[in-house]
Amino acid sequence: MNTMPAMADYINKNILCQAYIHVDLPDGITIAQLDEIKAHLSEFATSRAKFFVYPDVDVAVEFSDGSLKAKVSIFGMIYLAVIGYGDFRNGVDYLHTDVKRLADSVVAESLFMTRARHESIIRTEARTGVVGSLKILVDDMNTLDGSIGQIPVEEVARRINKIKADADVLLANVRSEEDSKNIEEELGIFSDNLPERCPYPKHRNPESAAIIEYNDALVEFRKSFGRIKKATKKVSPPPFVP
Repeated sequence: MNTMPAMADYINKNILCQAYIHVDLPDGITIAQLDEIKAHLSEFATSRAKFFVYPDVDVAVEFSDGSLKAKVSIFGMIYLAVIGYGDFRNGVDYLHTDVKRLADSVVAESLFMTRARHESIIRTEARTGVVGSLKILVDDMNTLDGSIGQIPVEEVARRINKIKADADVLLANVRSEEDSKNIEEELGIFSDNLPERCPYPKHRNPESAAIIEYNDALVEFRKSFGRIKKATKKVSPPPFVP
């Protein structure tokens, strides 16, 4: 049994979360009982997804025969899901909480419906897909925003490079053009707020190599995501004393 929607319905949408369940079914279960379980799980996933995310999400439920294997995928647009939460970063945080709760609830409901105990559970997973990756990226940006001036300059440079690398990977996996545009917009805000000269902890003057490393990281990040301050050449600024 496969209740996936037509490919055209979600080809440009992201997988917001997935629930994967693989359990041994109890002896004596009938085809009618199994069909009832599958129908209930599909209805459960759809109704919860429309409540926890937003009404126009797509829900794809795939079943395999024999031992129950089910994969429930929730497809949607990130920007539509976060628009009601306020600003983008807070919206991503709330959305991640909601899709994680959704995936966990689908897993739990499937175990309840099949009466699967520990010995019958082969594998379960609650996956947060692209939302989980975006949550990590946003957390890293928030952490760096609050750490500049308190950590060494070379550590700031390392974190900027990591955020850029993670952003490149994330954007390569985002299916929706509108979602990509919103993520790039947030990266642009982050980029423009990075200081031209990086503050550092008192009594820990950075070496020239660390200053150059920071400047290089800043230039490369702004080449990809800067909106206002477009760096055109590499300049090694003198040490900045806060």
